[in-house]
Amino acid sequence: MKKAERVGECANILEFKQNQETGERKLYRVWFCKSRLCPMCNWRRAMKHGIQSQKVVAEVIKRKPNVRWLFLTLSVKNVYDGKELSESLSAISKGFNRMMKYKKIDKNLVGFMRATEITVNQIDNSYNQHMHVLLCVESTYFKNTENYVDQKQWTAFWKRAMKLDYDPVVDIRAIKPKNKDKSDIDSVIDETAKYPVKDTDFMTDDEEKNLKRLADLEEGLYRKRLISYGGLLKEIHKELNLDDAEDGDLIHTDDKEKADEDGFSIIAMWNWERKNYFIKE
Repeated sequence: MKKAERVGECANILEFKQNQETGERKLYRVWFCKSRLCPMCNWRRAMKHGIQSQKVVAEVIKRKPNVRWLFLTLSVKNVYDGKELSESLSAISKGFNRMMKYKKIDKNLVGFMRATEITVNQIDNSYNQHMHVLLCVESTYFKNTENYVDQKQWTAFWKRAMKLDYDPVVDIRAIKPKNKDKSDIDSVIDETAKYPVKDTDFMTDDEEKNLKRLADLEEGLYRKRLISYGGLLKEIHKELNLDDAEDGDLIHTDDKEKADEDGFSIIAMWNWERKNYFIKE
């Protein structure tokens, strides 16, 4: 109940600073609950992760313009309760780190960014845990069969890393640098930076079902790291002095958002009846 209260009170009061010259308002102070299942906090985390990833990828391209990019999705069988979910999330994290060290993958790997997502099957109420991975590889990856890892090999590597007795679902595709409307890399970053769990998966019309799913997800996500970087991408993330996207500051998702401390304070308060914020005069 205490956690429910914290989530219910998350971001109820916002303090903005208004620039005295331009009149621009920026978020200055707010209390976030930081629950893994809070829609508000997940929205801020996704925004922060997306902005940081754009910066990291841009710097990688600047330093190594000839690298190639791949989008890898790794999945395992669904589970049915919180304990199984917790064990599976730990296993796929270890399995991924194990697979990245395989010789054929490691020799052309520049770095990676991975994010874990959990979805709920609305038919049998099971949980599917899978990883979205942005892989950065040397151009030699596509040179010959000694370097190139095809779909079948990725599946075999993931099966071996996870010690599975079945063929898991694995998808791998090359990312094109640009298209007319939006670069494919931007689209992939959006995919990896989306919410780890959608609130629509546990906010249904069935209260008993909601409570069961919440309990399972709370247990499964407890002390789990869902976002990580590796190789050059990890090095650049550190060099840019970027805050932790999961546990860090959710007020300033980007340096451009930092408010002027000398600005005029404006307080906005959440109104439960109106389902919106109103400015306190």
